[in-house]
Amino acid sequence: MSKKKILYNTQNIHELIRDNSGVLEIDSNVILTPSAMDIIKTKGITIVYKKESICNNNNNNCSYDDIIKSITKILIYKYNITDEKIIKKVIVEVLKEIN
Repeated sequence: MSKKKILYNTQNIHELIRDNSGVLEIDSNVILTPSAMDIIKTKGITIVYKKESICNNNNNNCSYDDIIKSITKILIYKYNITDEKIIKKVIVEVLKEIN
């Protein structure tokens, strides 16, 4: 089940920045345009990304598919690694370590 993505730009970023806490906690469903990021930086707000569970199911057993999807998301979105060969190599090494 995929969640809807929410795009914030200069017109609606103020809906997200409601309080003066100086910290903005967002999850992976939020997309910020570069101009929205500029507003956030100008206001001195720190962005904190909510951690997501590696496992999609409610018990402690993770399927290999869940692990592979999570590793792939981390490599692409957090580290900007998009080379399939590198992603596959990292996944293989992680699976070796956890087995």
